Amino acid sequence: MLRYRTQGILAVGLGIFAGGCFGDPDILTDLRPEGPPDVLVGMAQSVVSAEEHPFFCRYVNGAKDEKAPGFVIDAILGSQTVCPDVESEFAANDADPRGYAIRIMFDELLNADRVETLICDEDGACVGSLETTQPVTFMCGTTAVDYDGYYVPNGNNTTFPLGPSLLVQPLSLDIATGTTCTVTLGDNVVDKSGTTVPAAEAALDFKIADLALLETVPADAEDVADREVIDPDGEIEFSFNAAIDDASIAASEIEIVNGAGAVIPSTFYVDDSHASLDAIFVHGTADLPAGNYTVRIKSGAVIEELNGGTITFAANEDVRVVVE
Repeated sequence: MLRYRTQGILAVGLGIFAGGCFGDPDILTDLRPEGPPDVLVGMAQSVVSAEEHPFFCRYVNGAKDEKAPGFVIDAILGSQTVCPDVESEFAANDADPRGYAIRIMFDELLNADRVETLICDEDGACVGSLETTQPVTFMCGTTAVDYDGYYVPNGNNTTFPLGPSLLVQPLSLDIATGTTCTVTLGDNVVDKSGTTVPAAEAALDFKIADLALLETVPADAEDVADREVIDPDGEIEFSFNAAIDDASIAASEIEIVNGAGAVIPSTFYVDDSHASLDAIFVHGTADLPAGNYTVRIKSGAVIEELNGGTITFAANEDVRVVVE
């Protein structure tokens, strides 16, 4: 059966098929079939944005492997330099806690039947799965992560999605922000000649991003003329990159201050119903009189997400607004 994969997590395992059975496509490519299968790049793909950014690039004596991706074209999400030419300029990216998948790109085709099972319907449309083959061991801290995914035999090093590659998708997001994870390639990850990835190169480390404040709505503005005008019963949104545990927030860590510097009675609630953002909404306990206000998460506040990661605010996080 012809294996072909399309862009992104949302196209999980989508097959393009034709009548009859075929092996992997024999197309003139820029692959490197000699020697063991080398890992060229490891990337974390965000479920929210579909963007992919590297946490590993292959360098040899400080220089980018000639087969590793450099400037890569993506007409939909925007082109980027994946692996800089010199190792000293490479910085590993973290995985998006809101949802991610891991792409592992190789310099040659793998033995597809060893890494992936094709599940085909009666019309011949196939979906790839790693559920039974389990070609990698996926650990975050001391926790084994269940996963699925698929093999991408097509692709190259100049356009997204990169390939050939394995796309590994964790089945749950119950790992704390800030946790270091390791994906280790198993003995069934072999090239067409049956050669495995060298043991010294088979483990890839990446980090789930620390709990972070992504944005406020509205944004803060220093000049009064630039500040957002809100209604007397309006609220300010502090959005994070993971679901916040409301029990971790002390009422004393959040406040509203009026233009004279007086603290106004306030309250908050946590909304984790967003598909992409998880937020704390702050508002007055009663309608606010007209005037200038600062809505603040105070310096020293410690906020925790539901899986246990925390953020400590080293300075006040202010949003200055006008009530009319």
